[in-house]
Amino acid sequence: MRLKNLSLALCAISSFTLSSWVLADAQLVSGDIVLGVNDEAHLNVADIMGVTINTGSTGLTYIPVGDATSPGCLCEGWGVSVENGGTHVGYASVDSGGISNLTVDSFVSDPTTATSVVHLTDMPGVMVTHEFMPFEGAPENAFRVAVTIANTTGMDLMDTRYMRAMDWDVPPTEFSEFVTILGSDAANVLSTSDNGFAVPDPTLIPLTDIGPCGVDTDFVKCGPDDHGAGFVFGFGDLADGETVTFDIFYGAGEDEAEAIFVLGEIGAEVVSLGYSSIFDDILGESVPNVDSPVFFFAFSEVGGDIIFPDPTPDPIPTPEPGSLGVLALGCLGLGLFRRRRN
Repeated sequence: MRLKNLSLALCAISSFTLSSWVLADAQLVSGDIVLGVNDEAHLNVADIMGVTINTGSTGLTYIPVGDATSPGCLCEGWGVSVENGGTHVGYASVDSGGISNLTVDSFVSDPTTATSVVHLTDMPGVMVTHEFMPFEGAPENAFRVAVTIANTTGMDLMDTRYMRAMDWDVPPTEFSEFVTILGSDAANVLSTSDNGFAVPDPTLIPLTDIGPCGVDTDFVKCGPDDHGAGFVFGFGDLADGETVTFDIFYGAGEDEAEAIFVLGEIGAEVVSLGYSSIFDDILGESVPNVDSPVFFFAFSEVGGDIIFPDPTPDPIPTPEPGSLGVLALGCLGLGLFRRRRN
């Protein structure tokens, strides 16, 4: 089934291009993962390849089961903000606020990669580049996004922030999933929550939550609910000519063990995992399905410790029945401030 679907995806790609293309959006393939990317670098585009079997749009698709971000709400998005004589904010999401104060300079893609370059409309020297590429690891079911925020304004900027948010809709229980967030104490993290519907404006902190999961804290397999993940990062002041870079990762494993393995290979410092739910007749309640595909959304180079070091640990413990709503893990270590500057 998986190989057949992947072959169909690759055939669909070849029907649209002989080498590379420039589009208003793109669908990128790595292993069994298809990522749908808009000009401004937020996810969720029309499924022109016909591989997202549970909806008509592609955000983060794992070919064997479908898409985990586009059913119901096209809410995956990002935003950036800086201070200089006032607050300057720009963000992009299809359904959570739309496009605000961002101008696209270029968007180029081919079947596996895409690069988006934008600037703040009201401050053109604030440039944000997202470079999407397959993660070069095993298995190949992940994309890496290299993010660069550059200051070419001729002035120093203060309080540089970045936000990324997404609504988990994990198939086959798209609106009833369990969510994990780890790494909320990383040095560059300003706020976290399970509210994937939030407008990705990084100045609106602390974030709000959905249900009992909590804000600015780690939790494990909170749910079931229709929720997601939001992260706001702070990178401090940015001198003229200076840049800050970090990585985002999107992917899935065929089960929890494979998802954790890939996150260990990635070196994830901040992560959200999305699980479908399954009803346990013995317990009489829904529980996270750790044996079905588990999706993830992660960051590195944001001042945290690697959450799943190699060799990877045992699978994440599932809370006892009746306490599945939220399980705070406590401190995972502040880690070193590993922001890369050029």
